[in-house]
Amino acid sequence: REKLVAKAKGIVLGDPMAAGTQMGPLVSELQMRRVLSLVETAAPQGATLLCGGVRSSAAGCEAGWFVEPTVIGDVQPHFSCFQEEIFGPCVTLVGFADEAHALALANDSRFGLGAAVWTRDVARAHRVAQGVRAGIVWVNAHHRNDPSSPWGGFGHSGVGRENGWEALHEYTETQSVVVCLDDTPFDWFGGAERYN
Repeated sequence: REKLVAKAKGIVLGDPMAAGTQMGPLVSELQMRRVLSLVETAAPQGATLLCGGVRSSAAGCEAGWFVEPTVIGDVQPHFSCFQEEIFGPCVTLVGFADEAHALALANDSRFGLGAAVWTRDVARAHRVAQGVRAGIVWVNAHHRNDPSSPWGGFGHSGVGRENGWEALHEYTETQSVVVCLDDTPFDWFGGAERYN
């Protein structure tokens, strides 16, 4: 927990075109307000804001839609910050007893865009990845996307897929055309000779 908080606090915010920047702004003011609004629900529900959760006032960030990297602890599965897709620099910490409990927590959502499994046990990685209801599952990584791999969520996390062959199918409609080149009348309901 302390290492995660230290890592979050060390993330450098700024102009995404600057070489030293590790994280840029959110896409819009509306999204920034949505993220901050969801973070603000955490403490009244019983969670602990461990870092971030505010608009950044760092040099060069004052005029942008920057939110400080946020870590929320003591989260329960029914809290809004756990149940909603925040789409901002926020992570919620929820303890679990065992693998089955972790899977139950991960799948206790109407959303399922992406998930990450962190383990050194290859068998567990595959087992948990198969059990998580998410469109993409990373193992010992997060948000590494291969353009040849389909991208899209389960449940309320979207319809269809981007990337990969699946994306090409999103842009096509299949049509069958049957052409009869014989002028002989054909009666589909005409009797047994149709099967000859």
